[in-house]
Amino acid sequence: MFPVPPGTPRGSLPTLPFFSVSYQARPPLLRAGATRALTFAEVMETLEVLLVHAAHHRCPYWVVDRRIGPHEEPAELHSWMQEDYFPRVRAVLGQPPQVAFLVTPAELARLQAHRATAPQDWHTPAVHFGWFTQPPAAAAWLQAQRVPGPPNGSNN
Repeated sequence: MFPVPPGTPRGSLPTLPFFSVSYQARPPLLRAGATRALTFAEVMETLEVLLVHAAHHRCPYWVVDRRIGPHEEPAELHSWMQEDYFPRVRAVLGQPPQVAFLVTPAELARLQAHRATAPQDWHTPAVHFGWFTQPPAAAAWLQAQRVPGPPNGSNN
């Protein structure tokens, strides 16, 4: 169903030498992050690996550490994520993923300059994003997303 990196043993979850993914069961959470700056193709590959892990664990709650970088992020990547990747993730999980990105303060400032809404309030029908510089803030946001009903800060 999903591309599995070459060399992955049958029946095991895929891994990449430059990307880590771990799962905690209680509360359900996937933690992921690159160990170095990534190319455009590698970013796409890491996202596919993350989707395989999310599907296996049926886990829509993710913390993605983007503080190591910069990663190549051409407009095509954002289009692919919006039009293909996150709709597939939502379909596989049966709900929008709740993704808390950890970023550097400079990256957060750049994001805030780009958008009128607070970075922790970016929701679409396919995905709910939060952008944070500190892990405790990301964890608190994800915990708030677990509350039944519409996502906090969302009108969707």
